[in-house]
Amino acid sequence: MPLFSNKFSPKSIPVRKFDTSVIRNEFGSDYAAKELSIDIQPLKLKFGDFEISFEDGQWIPASGKAGLTHKENIRLRKELEQLEEENNMLRLKFEVLLDMMTDKTVEAEQQAEIQRSQSMSSLKQRNKKYKW
Repeated sequence: MPLFSNKFSPKSIPVRKFDTSVIRNEFGSDYAAKELSIDIQPLKLKFGDFEISFEDGQWIPASGKAGLTHKENIRLRKELEQLEEENNMLRLKFEVLLDMMTDKTVEAEQQAEIQRSQSMSSLKQRNKKYKW
């Protein structure tokens, strides 16, 4: 029996498997797929001829009338967002044009007032010259 035995030496620790869920949760599935070269497919469930998939934290119908309705709703939502952005831009343009028109109107009124005061002063000067 040797004096210094290996009886108290620790066993080697097995290598851990790399947990991809942490990277996927922190950086997103696109980052995980790119960095780790793994292909993460969305979760799909099929109940008879009805199929749903879990994408971006939501269950989305993938087939049948509900799938077509969902796709139509997504298209209409995108169109609505686009129209709302266009409406906001047109409101902004209208406000800017209204401000510009107001400024020009005020300038024109000031010019007219200046011309009226100049003509009144010239009339007064003429009257002073021709006084008897």
